[in-house]
Amino acid sequence: MSLLDRQHCLVTCLIFSLIGLTSKQLIAQTPNPEFTHALPMAVQRGATTEVTVFTYPGQKKGFDGAFAILFQGEGLKAEIIPRGEKESVDQLKLKVAVDSTATLGVHEFRVAAASGASTCGQLLVIDGPVVTEQTEPHADREKAQTVQIGQTISGMLTAKEQVDVYKITAAAGQSVTFAMHCFRFFYKRHNQFDQLDPIVVISDATGRELSSNDDFHFADSLVNYKFEQAGDFFITVRDIDFNGTASFAYVLQTTDRPFITAAFPLVVSPSGPMTFQVAGFNIANPAAELVANSLLNPAPFGRHSVQLSPGVPAFNPVFVEVTDLPLVADVEPNDKLDQHQVVSFPQGINGRMDQPNDVDSYALTLRAGQAVRCEVKARRIGSSLDSTIRVLNAQGGVLAANDDIHPSTKDSLLVFTAPADGVYTLQIRDLLYRGGPSFGYFLSVKPDLPDFTVQCDEDRAGLGPGTNMPWYVKVTKSGGFNAPVEFRIEGLPAGVTVNPLTIPAHAADGVLILQAAADAKPIASFVKVFAKATITGPDGQPRVIEKLVEPLTEMEMPGGGRMIWPVETHIVSVCSNFDITTVKVMPTEITLKPGEKATIEVEITRRETYKDRLTLDVMLQHLGQVFGTSLPPGIKLVEAGSKTSLDATETKGRVILEAAVDAKPFDRVPISINANVSISFTQKRPYASPPIWLTVKP
Repeated sequence: MSLLDRQHCLVTCLIFSLIGLTSKQLIAQTPNPEFTHALPMAVQRGATTEVTVFTYPGQKKGFDGAFAILFQGEGLKAEIIPRGEKESVDQLKLKVAVDSTATLGVHEFRVAAASGASTCGQLLVIDGPVVTEQTEPHADREKAQTVQIGQTISGMLTAKEQVDVYKITAAAGQSVTFAMHCFRFFYKRHNQFDQLDPIVVISDATGRELSSNDDFHFADSLVNYKFEQAGDFFITVRDIDFNGTASFAYVLQTTDRPFITAAFPLVVSPSGPMTFQVAGFNIANPAAELVANSLLNPAPFGRHSVQLSPGVPAFNPVFVEVTDLPLVADVEPNDKLDQHQVVSFPQGINGRMDQPNDVDSYALTLRAGQAVRCEVKARRIGSSLDSTIRVLNAQGGVLAANDDIHPSTKDSLLVFTAPADGVYTLQIRDLLYRGGPSFGYFLSVKPDLPDFTVQCDEDRAGLGPGTNMPWYVKVTKSGGFNAPVEFRIEGLPAGVTVNPLTIPAHAADGVLILQAAADAKPIASFVKVFAKATITGPDGQPRVIEKLVEPLTEMEMPGGGRMIWPVETHIVSVCSNFDITTVKVMPTEITLKPGEKATIEVEITRRETYKDRLTLDVMLQHLGQVFGTSLPPGIKLVEAGSKTSLDATETKGRVILEAAVDAKPFDRVPISINANVSISFTQKRPYASPPIWLTVKP
């Protein structure tokens, strides 16, 4: 299974050798700590486990001076184990304590070290004992590693053609689930050059294959097998193409407890009912509705990982989302136009493609010019559905359609404006006409009122004392939203501040410049970025909209491309190792009229340890693609006369800005000039100037 399941529009990039870059140009003195994997990748709830965190050999000192480990969610904490003199410098050992009340499932974590905050690490919290794969080869039945049913195996496929074989002893009639969690770790990893597509095979003592699975949860395998006779059996783990590399980590869960593969509905109201129909294995009464006892009443809005209880608590959690929309369920048959289910809006619909070729149809009565916003949540809540939606007229003609919102999800979103009064049919199905218990969805149908969402590129900041770093924010507007958006950050560590930022109504991009005081001490914390706007509501009264800004992590793609992926955690740290001490600019206040230019003089101070080249920029871009900018609309960097490339001996540069003749006015918008230090062909570590306050007068 390829990355096309996550990114269907990857652009082929130039390879390094064609661009003529030297290794000196590709490697910075101070790389950001970069996580590859951990061993074990799973930890037991209610236990303390020694976990080794790994980075790339080329960044051996990335974890030097590690002083803090931060975990997503409650109930996890870690103690750093001092490194021995002979131990590898590309590893960091932790003693991870997991509380008995910690949420099951994947938890992000970050390492704060002398050179900054790490990329996103992940640990799987499970409800049972964990064993680590033996270091010696166990590629056949004679050398198979013995494990017990109920244990979770944390292993590695470190070389091409490697095969791992495990031996279990099963009783007659025992039904065992073997669940792989491997490819799903890959989604948030910075380096995307290698991927593991696992397959799990069950065989008997003679080598006869009894069952196998390649893809179940996307590229991850899942097998349930009921052993007819007692005896020894063998579980083989390998890559589908016999691939392998030093960072190929996997977790293989084994259990004869209830294992849930799907729960319905996907979305509930804050006060419930918190009851679910489930599919899976070893469930005594599959027709019974199970209860989520771990959710509060009322439950907070958003997505939650919950454990259901079919008599014995289920081994694995399921995702549930809580909404404030009134809810209904789809009612079959509703496949055809003359069977469509009548719905009003605003409404939330819990539906499911019960079987292959299933189509669900919903009737909406709209007035001419009335706009409706229809959004699917499925993949984002753990469903297998790759949704596609469309709007049909009374004759069955397609008026509008949508497949994917964004490369990071297969969910759909469609805004439709009725051309005339009438009844319109909204249809949803799986793109490939698949179906089954795990193909649930939540379809929200709402008036297309003014609204917005915001994303932030990046998800981490490592600031040396006295230095600055930019975070680029982008507002996505809908429903005719046209208002200024104001930002704030909660949870900043001591000694770190951020500039005020209000993105004008006619703009969508801005920059948050994080600033560490000159006397700031090493410290790290998770933060939350909020965006707020005030609009006029349908009743004519002021209405405040506030949104949590979604952090995006950088991914380095094969060929040198850059992509971004949503993550849950946002970290700021003060570090002691860095390359640029100051980025001085003059002037710091600029006022332009349309058509005018301004020159900003830039002076860089390097630390003694950094004697290499750098580049200046006012935006975040790679291979011609702009990912974020501090410049408002109508303002551009003029190449002619600017000096944005500085060699190892140069300290002064120049940036010329120009306002277009039709530039709209705005008042004191912050922009920054970055001194970019190359870490790799893709990665740049930006050192920002203090805010430059830019105004355009009519």
